[in-house]
Order: sequence, then C-alpha cells, then structure tokens
Amino acid sequence: MLYEEIAEYYYLFARAEKLEGRNVKAEVDYHIGNIVLLSLYFDTVLVQTAAIFNSTDPFVRKVAEGVVNHRTFRQMIDCNVVKVVGWGGNTPQEMFQAAKGFSIASNPAANDAEYLSVIASLFDPESTVSRSERRPDDEIATLFRKRLEQTTIIRREDDYANVEVALQKSLEKTGQLVAISFSPELGKLQLAPASSKAVGTSFIQSWYDHLEEELPGVSVYAPLTNPIFIDQKAKVDEKAIRTFLYSPQIFASFISGYLQPADFDKILRQPYRKLLKVRNGDWKRFSDAYHKAIHSVSQNIGHLNHAEISAGEFGNEDHWASSLEAYVKENADQVDINAFIESLAMIAGVVFSLPILAPISRAAGLLVGKRVNEVFYSLTGKATADISPFIEKLMRHYELAGIRA
Repeated sequence: MLYEEIAEYYYLFARAEKLEGRNVKAEVDYHIGNIVLLSLYFDTVLVQTAAIFNSTDPFVRKVAEGVVNHRTFRQMIDCNVVKVVGWGGNTPQEMFQAAKGFSIASNPAANDAEYLSVIASLFDPESTVSRSERRPDDEIATLFRKRLEQTTIIRREDDYANVEVALQKSLEKTGQLVAISFSPELGKLQLAPASSKAVGTSFIQSWYDHLEEELPGVSVYAPLTNPIFIDQKAKVDEKAIRTFLYSPQIFASFISGYLQPADFDKILRQPYRKLLKVRNGDWKRFSDAYHKAIHSVSQNIGHLNHAEISAGEFGNEDHWASSLEAYVKENADQVDINAFIESLAMIAGVVFSLPILAPISRAAGLLVGKRVNEVFYSLTGKATADISPFIEKLMRHYELAGIRA
C-alpha cells in the first residue's frame, strides 16, 4: 500500500479544509493512526519521498516532520513495515539527493538543513525502495489530460481551456506536473466549485495511474473524505477495485465491530514491535479474508454514489440498510446476493450480530428464496472463521476490553 495522504497535493485537493485547522499534533496522530491501521491488512506501507520533501505550505511541512519524527513511524521503519519510495538511482543516497535537489529547485525555502537531516536518517538500504533510476514523472501531464477528458463533471469548453493554460504555466516552472506549481495556477482560475474539485480529483487519479504503473502490485486508495472521489465515474472499470474501500477509515469502521476506541488508543501507545509480534499466520488469514471481502463488495457497489457512501453516513446503520435494501430489490437478477451480504457483513465489522443487514436479508429472502436466509444466518461461522482468531489474539496480547469480549 502506498500512503499518499501526507503529501501536500492530498491536502490541496482532497483535504483542503484541514489546512485551516492548523492543529499539527492532531494531524500527525491522524496519519500515524492511518499507517498503523494499514499495517493490519497490508504487508508493507510505502511513503514517497515527494510526500515528505515537497511542501510549500508551512503547516503541511510541520505535519510531515512530525510524522517522520514520530516514535511509532520510526519503529515501523526499523521493523521494515514502512519503507520510503524514491527515484533518481538505486542507492538510498542517490534517491535522497535526487529528491532533495528537486524539492529545493521547486521551492528554495525547502533548503532547511535541520529538516533535511531528519529525512536523511530514513535513507538506508533496508528502508528504501527505488521505483525508477531516472526522473520518472514526465508523463503525468498526459495522464492528467486523459483523466480530465473523462470527467463527468466538467462540461464547459472554457473550463478545459483555462485548466490547460494553468497546466502549461505549471510545466514552465518545474518541467513536470506537480502540485506545488500547479495548485497556485489552478487557484487563479474562476472555476465552479464542482469543476475545481474535479480537476483536483483528476490530478490525484493521474498520479495513482502513474504510481501503480511504476510500482506494479502496489495499491493506492482514493480518499473517502472528499465526495467527488466517490461520485467521479471516470475510468471506473467493472472489474476494478473501488479503491476507497482500501481506506483506513473504512477499516477503522470494520475493526470497531470488535474493539473499543480505547482499545485502539492502547495499541497506539504501546511500542509497534509489540504489534508486529502478533502478525503471524492468523494475521495473514485475517488480512486475506478482509481483502477478499473488499473485492466482493467492490464488484457489487458500482451503483452507489456519495449519497450512499459518504464519510458522514458510513456509521449510519439505518441509512446503509435502506440504501442496500433498495439495491437488492432492484438488482436481484444481477447481483450475487450471497457473496454481497457476506462480504458487506465483514466490511461493516458486525459479523456477530449483523444488525444493519437484517432488512437486506429480509429483502433478499423475499426475492431469491429461503436459501439466502439460510446463508445469512450461517454467517457467524463462515465470516468469522478467518477473522476471529487474529482479533482474539490481538485482544489477549494487549489485554483489550473489546466489544464482545
């Protein structure tokens, strides 16, 4: 998993409201929590050099510095669970110098010896991955234009033309499409709010396209925090994973079916090495089962838009139940109801009592017969066989209270 939320472009285009909050500690804690959550269902979490080097906003820079210096982040680096991804060479020093040079050329204020020294300490053979020997991101502008053409939101030809002007001005500054040069130019345009957000979405998605090509087999999740990332239908393949399902926010909702907030706080306060000791065979079964559920749910939620999948409504059981019940009624002849219910149960994190799925079960029973209800009521055994052993081990390891301990 490539963790991009710490990058300045993420703040500019997906979490702009956080730039005004100016609570560095809260943001650092947010990122550390996310990375620890990701480590519970991914083998390795990767962080780009650009995410910790390239920032023009003082707040974002302080947040990146706080993350890099955080005890848990350092322990995850030492445990090889977190690695830094760079370019410009195959050795850590070559990658560090390439990222440093680009950062300072784009923003002279980035030449901060103390901060650069902090970052340099991350670069050693065990904790770095090279994604390219060359300066690899020249084609981002082409991918961005392609994404922009596919947007379902921008309709006015004038808007396209204005964005192209901003793009050209950005390229003149840095030679590449990067947020630190493009965002100021985009801000000068008088685009409608929805169009402006769609441009930001296309920017981030074009980076995802590129990074997934540079790093085969690596996932990058779309943020759940910005509605337009969910409503944007550009290049949504029926077989492609709806990447917001990889979000640690959704996993947090899942894990909340087993652990109390105080339990996770307790895990975060302990040295990360203690958590690493629990990542054994049971953890592998746990993470594999979770990913299988993500794949299955992804195949069955293409109909949902932000009204059904918003960050604010994710924990609203009545909202989810009514929305999904309506979907089951309308699509009973097209969807694999059994797989859908079982996978959604796991994602929702309520595989023991399954309260939000009761209306769906009733609807499915009426539509496709008694067999579905039998499957539904057997979920406790099926859905928890791979999930429960790791959760129980985690609870014993940390002496957690749990929800249903």
